[in-house]
Amino acid sequence: MIKQLNLNIWQDLTMHLNKTLQEGYTHFILVDDFIHIYPEMLNNVTLDQSNIVADYTVNGLYQNDCRYFAQETITFNDWIENINHYPNVIYHIETTLTMLETHHVNTMFDLAVHALLQDTVKVDPHVVFDYQQTYLTSSQLWEEIKKCTVLNTTKFNLNKLAYIHKHSIPFKNYETLAPDQLRYTDKLIKNFRFKLPHWIYNFAQHHFTKKHRQMSYIYEKNENKLKDHIVFLGFDYGFRGNSRYLFNHFAKHFAKVPIYFVTEDVNGPNFIKPNDPNTKALIESARVVILESNIPDDIRPNGTIIQLWHGTPIKKLFLDSHEVHQNSKIYNYRARKYNKWLQQNYLICDCEEIIDYFKSAFPLQHTKVVSSGYPRVKYLLDKQKDTPYVKFIKHELKIDPAKPTLLYAPTWKTTEDESDLLPLSDGLLNKYNVIYKGHIENTSTYLPENAIIAPANIETQDLILISDVVLTDYSSIIFDALTLDKTVCQFTPNHEKYIAERGVYEDVMHSLAVVRYSDAKALLNDLISFQMSDITNNAFVNKNNHAFETISNIIKKHMNL
Repeated sequence: MIKQLNLNIWQDLTMHLNKTLQEGYTHFILVDDFIHIYPEMLNNVTLDQSNIVADYTVNGLYQNDCRYFAQETITFNDWIENINHYPNVIYHIETTLTMLETHHVNTMFDLAVHALLQDTVKVDPHVVFDYQQTYLTSSQLWEEIKKCTVLNTTKFNLNKLAYIHKHSIPFKNYETLAPDQLRYTDKLIKNFRFKLPHWIYNFAQHHFTKKHRQMSYIYEKNENKLKDHIVFLGFDYGFRGNSRYLFNHFAKHFAKVPIYFVTEDVNGPNFIKPNDPNTKALIESARVVILESNIPDDIRPNGTIIQLWHGTPIKKLFLDSHEVHQNSKIYNYRARKYNKWLQQNYLICDCEEIIDYFKSAFPLQHTKVVSSGYPRVKYLLDKQKDTPYVKFIKHELKIDPAKPTLLYAPTWKTTEDESDLLPLSDGLLNKYNVIYKGHIENTSTYLPENAIIAPANIETQDLILISDVVLTDYSSIIFDALTLDKTVCQFTPNHEKYIAERGVYEDVMHSLAVVRYSDAKALLNDLISFQMSDITNNAFVNKNNHAFETISNIIKKHMNL
């Protein structure tokens, strides 16, 4: 457990920590009137017997540019590679008590520096802190630092922090070694041997901070720009998924409302191309904007934003995952994504039980979460008894009516590996019409021989409709299929590798445990003999779907219909 401590007298820190330890807490954080804590994020921090660096906002906005949240552990030298510096540490009580036996602490930032210099520190990607003022180290800290034995690169970075905080630098310039990669402001400090006039440093730092904010998706909505129309963006501008089915419903029942879908996939009066010169203005002036993923970087909607999302998550999302590739390779990834979510007014999810997962993965402090069910699942529920339509889809795919149909739809992975895929045996192909549907973001050229390759014009939902068995790995379509009481299977042969790369929600995975296979032979045998287990009463399946009605009412409210 984590205790929040608000200290006035630093000499009492050891006494407070001993008392906190006796109360059963293992960790603590320091707060005051200018530090806000995000409780959902704090509650989801993974604790062990170490200090932890967590993420933070400044005045409610994500303004960092560090990449160390891709890592499991960091050092002081990793931590300082950021455009700004705050004491963003969750402290292990016993470790801190040991450290206090030999070190003195006079400010919140003193404690953070001492903690960060203690070998490696664990990293948790949740955004726990919001800082509303800057914090500084004390002059006494730097007297202690002078006596420390550290690497020459660490000496450079400690000198840098002392310079920024306007203290005497603790190490001689010739003792220091600058890192290979330096910011422009760090180069200035280095070239001037830590004697750069602070007004020059402050001017340069202000310039780059301002530039960084402009690249971090920070803006204020302007309601004066709004007009009475609705725009759907879909997932990557695709006419598919939740956006497609909600659009079709709304266009049918509210024909007099100006409504547009931004996509290359369809032509018509209600569709506009992403590269059309009028598209940006159309989106930014829409009174309601419907999303299914992230807002494009160059678009700044001013209206009400409804986030449909694209499925009940099995794999960990955003702040719940280290997202190694995204955080290490994509510049300013966290800032742009976090600040985009702050602009959203509603989040639609499929069931009540998944809400807490979204609250730990995304900043939802300004967003109302609505568990109405997904439009794409409502479509399935409405269509499942439409026999002529089901026959039509089967005819389009040339389905053999004498055999059951198996839909194999694996999700995408950052690293493509064919060993993750189920080899389709002759026995399986003789038993089933096997439809293969690769993920739209999958870059692999793998196409299984003799399977029916799903054409792009047939939606995944229609493939679920006509299937008797749905096989996937970590895709949320497994819950769509369970809503229709379909037989489902998971094939996850390299599960440990996937956990290391992305992570999964263990409770969600556990709800599917009886249909999960890691061995291809065992799965093929059960599929061919049709001996798969059934799942009943899964907590993440919602058959009481009222997506069209609920979301339509939200839209009508904001459109004054």
